[in-house]
Amino acid sequence: MAATTTGLPSAEVTRPRTVLVATMFASAAAFMAFAGVLLVYINERAAADEWFPPGVIELGPAGFVFATMILSIFTVQWAVQAINNDDRVNTFVALALTGLFGAAVFNQLWFIINDTGFALAGSNAEFLFFVVNGVFAAFLISAVAFLTLTFLRALIGQFGPRKADGVAAAAFYWNTVVAMWSIAWYVVYVAK
Repeated sequence: MAATTTGLPSAEVTRPRTVLVATMFASAAAFMAFAGVLLVYINERAAADEWFPPGVIELGPAGFVFATMILSIFTVQWAVQAINNDDRVNTFVALALTGLFGAAVFNQLWFIINDTGFALAGSNAEFLFFVVNGVFAAFLISAVAFLTLTFLRALIGQFGPRKADGVAAAAFYWNTVVAMWSIAWYVVYVAK
């Protein structure tokens, strides 16, 4: 018996979400690396008799960083929603605004580090303060670079409602970096 075929076209092949899955694994690895740095900080702080002098680390500037990072969650998710609705203008605005939030956070981190007056070769507490903030700044820079690359790729038309996983991947990594700062903010600045 011979197989018969119909004249119907074959179904479109569904694109695998490899970018999103790879970003999830990379985000998990980045989060674990940052958690390791924070655990060293917590362990050393628990073993020390005196950590920071009172009043050296202010909660206000770090709180502004926290608030900015929380706002950026909404803008990055706005970009995901806009690309899924094929609203390219709002996608560009949301990605650019999220990148500007990242630049503002980096600027505020720079202010915080300069405001403390700590020296890299100072005490163990001062060194670990630099390490935690420096590692976070590195992840923040990588998240802004990911958003910039996503913005450029969306600008030339590589993303759309059917191929939106690149924007979703950038948003997932950005939200992971926001979670990193939320934990660091509490551990380093609130719990001092």
